[in-house]
Amino acid sequence: MANIKKSMMSSLMKKFVMAVTGFVLASFMLIHMLGNLQTLEGGPHAINAYANFLQTLPWEILWGFRLGLGACFVLHILTAYLLVIENGKARPQNYATKKNIASTLAARTMIFSGSLIALFAVIHILHYTVLNLDPSFKLLEWKATAGMYEGKVLHDVYAMLILGFSNVWVSLGYIVSMILIGLHLSHGVSSMFQSIGFRNEVWRYRLNAIAVAYCVVIAFGFSLNPLAVLVSKYTDCQILPVKQVIKQYDALKNTTGEIFINYDFLKKDCKSCGNH
Repeated sequence: MANIKKSMMSSLMKKFVMAVTGFVLASFMLIHMLGNLQTLEGGPHAINAYANFLQTLPWEILWGFRLGLGACFVLHILTAYLLVIENGKARPQNYATKKNIASTLAARTMIFSGSLIALFAVIHILHYTVLNLDPSFKLLEWKATAGMYEGKVLHDVYAMLILGFSNVWVSLGYIVSMILIGLHLSHGVSSMFQSIGFRNEVWRYRLNAIAVAYCVVIAFGFSLNPLAVLVSKYTDCQILPVKQVIKQYDALKNTTGEIFINYDFLKKDCKSCGNH
């Protein structure tokens, strides 16, 4: 009896850890998405200033946040695998007929979608944060012409995102990963409330609806940048200046030193629009 009670407490604690770390990660996804959408604000100013603000935070705050987020990420994954192992031991024999009437696709594939998301996260960090997959991205610089950073040279995150997503396979892989994250969140957000005791029969359907709405917002919001880049590259609808950025980058990428994309054409486009 004592062993059963201990096992139940251990399982409840794991689910609580999953809920807390899941809440942190899901909240970060929303903040990260809103930051990324600044790419669509009509030029490099907003996203480059935002990225520089984050990179120049006091190291205690920056690394405290990174380490805290990393710890939540690792704890979330490890706890998920431990729960899978624990459930397998508790029910060692498969049912002759397995019924999935009550469970959703998202619920049945949580461990698989979570594993793929973890792989995507590592690749994404190497690509856009560490800049190891395309070292030339490290050379992209931008000189601010207005605002609080006027005259200062910042890393050109705007051009980096455009160039990265101009690769069709990168964009498609990113969008598929966002759909997987949305699928994962659709069950995870709802389960989170149950694990911490906030969900009952009255609120079950309401919280499920909130979870689905949240996952759609996250998946769609993150997919906007790669979709905008692909549309701008392959059609006449220029949501982002993809063709101009690629043309300049191709001409400068074999030179030594920093790569500065000239965005004066954006000012000309604005004047042209104003004349109409």
